[in-house]
Amino acid sequence: MADITFDENRYDQLIDVLNQLEDLLLHQATDSATNPLNADFSTQPGTQKWQAAQDLVTKGKHFGGTIDQQNESIRQAIVKFRNALVAAKGVFKETDDLAQYDISRFVAEYPDLNTAGH
Repeated sequence: MADITFDENRYDQLIDVLNQLEDLLLHQATDSATNPLNADFSTQPGTQKWQAAQDLVTKGKHFGGTIDQQNESIRQAIVKFRNALVAAKGVFKETDDLAQYDISRFVAEYPDLNTAGH
């Protein structure tokens, strides 16, 4: 059985991808100069008098707010995972054979990488 070794270049590439994804979520996913997807999202211009149009505006604002909340939730999860990867990098660099590394120790030291909750 071959040793499992650490590829620092690939690891750094993964961290870079997570950085890019966070940046997209923070600055582009729900942002717009004309109509951002947040609780101010507008499906109709101005004040509406017709009840169906008012309902559409209300639901649009709810929709925009929900999208904004989910975007932020995903962004925070990515940041948490990325920060955990950065923190754990030393373990991977210092361990000769990752297959032999004690998983319970790793989970205890880096719980944010244990996304399965085991």
